[in-house]
This record gives sequence, structure tokens and C-alpha cells, in this order.
Amino acid sequence: MTTIPRSNALRLAKDVRGIMKNPLEDNGIYYKHDESNMLHGYACIIGPSDTPYQYGFYFFKLEFTHNYPSEPPKVTYYTQGDKIRFHPNLYRSGKVCVSILNTWRGEQWSSCQTISSILLTLTTLFHNKPLLNEPGITESHHDFEKYNEIITYKTMEHAILKMTDKEYFKNEYHMFASFADIVEDNLKKNSTEIKNIINELYDKHKTQSSKNIKTNIYSMNVFLDYKQLQTNAEKMLP
Repeated sequence: MTTIPRSNALRLAKDVRGIMKNPLEDNGIYYKHDESNMLHGYACIIGPSDTPYQYGFYFFKLEFTHNYPSEPPKVTYYTQGDKIRFHPNLYRSGKVCVSILNTWRGEQWSSCQTISSILLTLTTLFHNKPLLNEPGITESHHDFEKYNEIITYKTMEHAILKMTDKEYFKNEYHMFASFADIVEDNLKKNSTEIKNIINELYDKHKTQSSKNIKTNIYSMNVFLDYKQLQTNAEKMLP
């Protein structure tokens, strides 16, 4: 492996110090830099309130090149499951499409960007109308509401409740093991609110508490069972 040029290493170290000195936890962002490989970093973004992603744990890996900051890091998205496309800009393959990473149209990468600015940009993806990020889609699209319902449900089921299983987390998210305490602390802090949200979802859908939803976009075919979700929340949350 070639050695990262000193000037690039110093800039990367400066950016790491920056996010450690000024953490972004108030924005729902947690960052850990790899202690054995300075070119790797890891992030957890907690979904913002009042969105389909609220309280979910969304994990990313950052891989910096020897040319950083002249070129952006490769960012890979890891909160996957059940063939769900959690966001138009977050592919099932893990590819992250945002302009400042040079993977989407719009304002491209510049050396002014930092680890903090990358992660703050990623948090903007988690809003309450995610399908609008898909070119040509409007709120009148026939999959718009169905997509939001799927993402809301799967956030609760997969990005929250499954994370309570320590063995599952250890096996499926082993590279994010350093976030285990953060996940546990946030689950304890938000447990009551998460249960309330799941109870509200059940009340809203109790006339058809289990159903299949299909979307043409992303070819999703998802089974939702709100009563089981409610039961699991009572069992699994602290």
C-alpha cells in the first residue's frame, strides 16, 4: 500500500480533529475514525423527528483516498435489509448518490468540504418526502404515499427494533461495533417515544393491520404487520 502524502495526511487529521472537537451529536450524527487505518471512518446518523426515518440508525463507511481533499471519499451506506430501497439517493448496493461526492448532479466536490460537511449533507436526505429526491417524481405519483408508509414501517422494524438484538448487531454491523453504546443509549432515551409512534401507527392502520404493499418504483413488495410490530416493540425495547 502506498503511503499517503504528508500534506494530505495532515489535512485529513485536521478534519478528524475538527469533528472530534466540535461533534455533531445535536444533529443526530456520530462519527468514529478508524484507529488502525487513517483512511477509514464510520458514521451513524439517527433519523430526524417527524420524518419516516425518525429514531432509526443509519450507518455509513467513509473511505478516503491518498488525494484527499483533492477528491472526495467514497461513502457506502450500510443500513440494509429486506431489499428495501430506503432512499432514492441510497442504493441497495450501498452507493451514496450526492453531488458533493461527485456521484450526483449539482454542486460538486471541492477541497473546502470536510468530514463534518459531508455528514451534514447526508442528514438532509432524511426528510419527510424522500421520494421527491427521485427525478420526475411529484407528490401525486401513485407510489408516493405507499413509499412513505414502507419506509416508516421498515425504519421501526429494521433500523430500530433489529438493532436491539446485540447478537444481530454484532454479526451484521461488526465494523460499527464502536457505536454499540451509542445505539443502546439512544434506544433507552427514545424508547417511550418509539413505542408511542408504533402504537399510533397501529391505531392508524388497525382496520388493515397486516397487508402487502407493492410499488412500481424500485420494484418493492413488502409485507407489513402493525400488530406484530407493536408486540415486538413491547418485547424488544427497554
